[in-house]
Amino acid sequence: MPAYPRDLRALAPALAGACRGIFAGGARGAAGPALSVADQALVSACNFATTIVLAHALGLEAFGLFSTAWIAVLLTVSLQLGLVVCPMISIGPGLPGEARHAYYAIVLVHEAAFLALAGSAVAIGLALAFGDRTLALAAGTACAAHLAQDFCRRYLFARGRPPVVLGIDALNQGVKLAALILLSRSAMLTPARALGVIAASAALSCLCAIPFRGALAWRAGAFGAASRRQWQSGRWLVLTGLMQWLSGYGGLLIAGALLGVTLIGVLRAAQSILGVLNLIRDALENIVPPIAGRALAQRGLDGLLPVIGVTAAIGFAGGLGFTALLALTGKSLLAAAFGPDMAAYAWVVAWYSLLFPVSLVSFAQICAFRALERTGAVFAATAVAAALNLALVYPAVRGFGIEGLLAVAITAEVLVCLVLAGLLRRALRARPSAPLGGLQPA
Repeated sequence: MPAYPRDLRALAPALAGACRGIFAGGARGAAGPALSVADQALVSACNFATTIVLAHALGLEAFGLFSTAWIAVLLTVSLQLGLVVCPMISIGPGLPGEARHAYYAIVLVHEAAFLALAGSAVAIGLALAFGDRTLALAAGTACAAHLAQDFCRRYLFARGRPPVVLGIDALNQGVKLAALILLSRSAMLTPARALGVIAASAALSCLCAIPFRGALAWRAGAFGAASRRQWQSGRWLVLTGLMQWLSGYGGLLIAGALLGVTLIGVLRAAQSILGVLNLIRDALENIVPPIAGRALAQRGLDGLLPVIGVTAAIGFAGGLGFTALLALTGKSLLAAAFGPDMAAYAWVVAWYSLLFPVSLVSFAQICAFRALERTGAVFAATAVAAALNLALVYPAVRGFGIEGLLAVAITAEVLVCLVLAGLLRRALRARPSAPLGGLQPA
C-alpha cells in the first residue's frame, strides 16, 4: 500500500508526469493549465464587476431580490456538477478513443434533459415563492442558459480545448457586462432584465461553442452502461451538492428571513470580494480532476497520491496567503467597490476568507474520491457538516446575528475537511481494482 508522501519536493516529478499525461502534445500541454488560470481570472474579474454594477444600479433591496433568485440558480448548478459534470471530467479523459466519443455523446443527452428540468423547476418555484411571473420566467430562462454555458466550458476543458473555453467565456462575460452597464446608465435595469441579459449572453456563448464539440459517436447499446456508471459516480455527488448548497446558502436564507432580505444583498456583495479566492478553486477544478483520473488510470494510486498531495499543499498555501491579504485590504476594497456604507462590513470579508484554505484542502481530497469513483464518502462528510450547519444556524443567527452565521459556516467547513481526511485514509488501505477502459461501471 502506498504511503502518504512526506517531502513535497519529491512529488514534483510525479505531478509533472501526470500533467504531461493529461495535457500531452508539447506546447499544448504547457498551455492548458495556464489558459485555465487565465480563463478563471477573466471570469472572476467579470463576475466581480457584474456584482458591482448590479449592486449600484439596483440598490440593496432589489439586489437582495436578484441575489435570492440567483441562489435558486446556484442550487441547480450544484446538482448539475454532481449529476453530469463531475463524473464527466473524471471518467471521460480516462477512456480510450471510440469509448470516449460515445461516452461524451451520452453525456450530452443527459445534459439536455437536465437543462429542461432545472429551468422549469426554477421558474415554477420562484413564481410560487414571489408571485412575480416576469421575474420567475427570466430566472428560469437564465438558469437553463447559465447551466448550458457552464457545461460547455467544462466539457471543452475535459476534451482538451482550453483556448476555446477562454474564447466563449470572454464572449459571454463581455456581452453580459456591456449590456448591464448600458441598462444601468439608462436607468432601465431591474432584476428581471438583469436575468434576461445573463440568459442572452450565455446562450450566444453556447452557440459559438458548438463547432468545437469534438468527435462524437452514438452507440445506443452503450447508453445503459454509461448512464449507470455516471449515476454510480454522480449519485453521491448530487447529494453532496445539495448538502453544500444547504450549508452555504440555507443559512443565508435563514439569516435573510430573520434579519431582512437586504442582508442577503450585503452578504453577497461581501462574498464577491472573495472572487480571487474562488479563482484558485475554479482553476484547480478545471485542471486537477482530469489529471487525477488519468494518473489513476495509468499508474494507480502511485500516480494519484502525488497529484492529490501537491494540490492540497498548493491550495492551502495559496488560500492562506490570500486570506491574510484580504484581511488587511477588505475595508478599502469594499469601500472602493460598493461605497462607504459597505465598508462597515469589512470584517465579513475577513471571516469569510477563513473558509478558503480549509475548503481547498477538502477539494484535493474530494478529487481523490472522484477519481476512485467512491463519492459516497464525500456525501457522508458533507452531510455531517450540513446537519451541524442546519442544527446550529437558526439559534446562532437569532442570538449573534451575522457573526453567528459565519462562525457556524467556518466550523462546518473544518468538520468536512477532518471527516474527509479520515475516510480517505480508510479508503486507501485497499488498492482499488484496475479501471476499465470501456463504459462499464467501475
